[in-house]
Amino acid sequence: MFVSFSAQQLTIGLIEKLSQTTVITYDQLKTGICRLCEDIDDIQLDIPNVYEQLQNLVQQLEQKKIINHDVIANLPLKGRKRLTSGDK
Repeated sequence: MFVSFSAQQLTIGLIEKLSQTTVITYDQLKTGICRLCEDIDDIQLDIPNVYEQLQNLVQQLEQKKIINHDVIANLPLKGRKRLTSGDK
């Protein structure tokens, strides 16, 4: 599945506005991201590139100073499996 640039920017704008108006607190945002990370393997069944999308989203949130680096440090990293001639 492909997330368009504008959809991602709208998501970031929404999170930014909710944070600025204290509709959600930093702790709630951090908890939500952590819960997403806990279920990411299951989510990947439906959205194969969820790791890349999440990393991109969180990096942009950090650039806008909405979240701190501690959230990025706890993100799961999943590399792509590379097939070699011995793999089936």
